[in-house]
Amino acid sequence: MSFIKEKVLPFLKSNKKKLVFLLVAAVAGAAVYHYRGEIRYNVIKPKPQPIRNVEISHVNLALQEINTFRLTCNDVDKIVRFFMKNDHLYLAIRSDDGSRTDVRAYDIQQGMLVPFKGFGKDGVLTLRDKMIFGMTVDRDNNVYYIRKGVHSLMNGNDIASLEGSTTATRIALLPDEQKAYLYGNDNFTVADVKDGALTNNRPAFLHNRAYPFKGGLTLVQVMKDGTVYGGGRIKPNGFNIVAAFKPKGQLIQYYGSYEPTDKDSIYNLVDMAILDRYIAVIDGFTLKLWKKDGMYLGNFNSSKLLGGDLNCAKLAVINENTLAILAYVRNVETRLIDLKVFVMTFPAS
Repeated sequence: MSFIKEKVLPFLKSNKKKLVFLLVAAVAGAAVYHYRGEIRYNVIKPKPQPIRNVEISHVNLALQEINTFRLTCNDVDKIVRFFMKNDHLYLAIRSDDGSRTDVRAYDIQQGMLVPFKGFGKDGVLTLRDKMIFGMTVDRDNNVYYIRKGVHSLMNGNDIASLEGSTTATRIALLPDEQKAYLYGNDNFTVADVKDGALTNNRPAFLHNRAYPFKGGLTLVQVMKDGTVYGGGRIKPNGFNIVAAFKPKGQLIQYYGSYEPTDKDSIYNLVDMAILDRYIAVIDGFTLKLWKKDGMYLGNFNSSKLLGGDLNCAKLAVINENTLAILAYVRNVETRLIDLKVFVMTFPAS
């Protein structure tokens, strides 16, 4: 106690102003550090972008750009998948040398992409296999991807199956997730899913360039009721169509003209998205829209629709009447591809 009275208290009294200054400086420094941290991690969220109304064939659509962290890739062909599942938006991008694929999961909150931290590490899962072509997730966020067979990541374990027995490049789970379609490279097979592994792989109704895709099947989307939508060429080097099939393979309807001069023909099928009442297709640098009953609505030029010289790269179905558009533009300074996300909402009825 004598030491405190004789040494400590006199020191505190004589240096009171200096200590107060140091305390204030420390608090200010902490505040600045915290503020910088907020900027770094985007805790301070920008205001949502305005919603624009666009119209096509008397159909009113709402279009909004989504605020994002900076998203880039080295080239558009490095984008492996862009899709919605379990109320999360997934974006898979392959590295420039093909040695890994980063799968990013997001939530859309108040006009902004927010990492879904329940997936991978802070919303990013890195697949370290080389040259992954197709991937998806199931209802439990287990990942399935294709590389020399099918791999699934369940509880951190890599379960490999169908190695050497399929050359498919893409996978689409059926609604019950007990089966999956494997397609690409003239494949269209269906396999059973059991404990993460795919077995009993056998040809399905569009296998080996079956009608109407004599030029090859490139895109598949399976609806909740089992209806299968396929997109591909009607003959080698020919034009594309999108066709709807019953679960057992009966053709219901197709979209896109067989005549190259028709406005609704699809020359370069980049991606497609099937909503409850509408169908969207990226055809080169245009976004083409149909009603489910077959009525062609028309097309938007990508850069005029989105602005900033942006082009449509991928489509994802958010819900029955809402579409996500992944857009891209080459950055002249960095030479990288800058990516942006837009949401387009269709009439509910």
